[in-house]
Amino acid sequence: MLYLFKKLGIIIFSFILIFLSSSQVLYAYESNNVIDHLNFLTEEEVEELQDLIDEVKEDYRLELVIVITDDTQGKSSRDFADDYYDYNGYGVGSDKSGLLMLINMDKREVWISTTGKAIDIFTDAKIDKMLDMIKPFLSDGDYYTASKTFIDYTRMYSRNDSSSGYSSSGSTVIKDNSYMHRVRSYLSSPMTLLIAFVIALVVTLVIRFSSKGSVTVDSRTYEETGAFRLNINQDIFLREITTKERIRSDTHSGGGSSTHIGSSGRSHGGGGRSF
Repeated sequence: MLYLFKKLGIIIFSFILIFLSSSQVLYAYESNNVIDHLNFLTEEEVEELQDLIDEVKEDYRLELVIVITDDTQGKSSRDFADDYYDYNGYGVGSDKSGLLMLINMDKREVWISTTGKAIDIFTDAKIDKMLDMIKPFLSDGDYYTASKTFIDYTRMYSRNDSSSGYSSSGSTVIKDNSYMHRVRSYLSSPMTLLIAFVIALVVTLVIRFSSKGSVTVDSRTYEETGAFRLNINQDIFLREITTKERIRSDTHSGGGSSTHIGSSGRSHGGGGRSF
C-alpha cells in the first residue's frame, strides 16, 4: 500500500513538473507586441524587442507592433497591417497612436502602418528612410536586426520631433546627443557667433593697421587702357529639360504623410516595399 502511494506521488509530481515547464515556455514566448507566426525570432530576441517596445510606449506614448507572417488572409500588406492594428486593440490615447511593421513572407513585402499622431511624426520621407535601413536586413534573413532597426528609428524620429514624445515624468524628451547634433548646436549657439565675430574683427584690425599707406594696386593696375572690349553679346538656347512626377492618389495631411482610411474607419499612413 505504501508503495502505491509513493508511486502515485511520483506520477503526480512528474505531471506538475511537466505542467510548470510547459507553462514557462509558453510564458517566455508570449509577447503582446511581437507576433512571430513563423518562429524566426528566438525567445531572447522576442523578450528584448518587447522590452524596447515597452520603453518607447512609456517615453513617447506610441505603441509599436511587429508582425511576421505568411498568411495575410487574402488582404494586401497595407490592409492587413491596418486591420491587425485596429482590430487587436493597439494604440495609445483616444487617437490610438502607434506604428505596426508587417513582414509579409508570402509576398516578401514589408509595410509600416502609422496611426494617430504617428501619422504626423512619420512623414512619407521618414517612412522611406526607415524602409531603406530595414530592407537590407530582411533580404539577408536577419529579422531581429530589421525589427530592432524599426524600433530604433521610431525612437529617433519621436525624440527629434518636438510635438511627439514625452518621458514618463511628462517632461520633454532628452535631445539627440549625437556628434552631428552637438556640432549643429555649437554652430547655432549665440556664443559661437559672438566669438567668431570678435576673431574676425581682431584679424581685420590687425591687417588694416599693419599695412603701410593706402592700397595702390587693384584689379585694373596692369590693364592697358581700352584693352577689354565686348564685341559680341547674344543669348544661346542650349536645351530644354522636362521632368515627370507621378501624382499619388492618396490624400495628404499637413505633416507630409499620405493617408487612407482602413476598414475600421480609422485613418492610417505609412508605406512599404518588397525585399
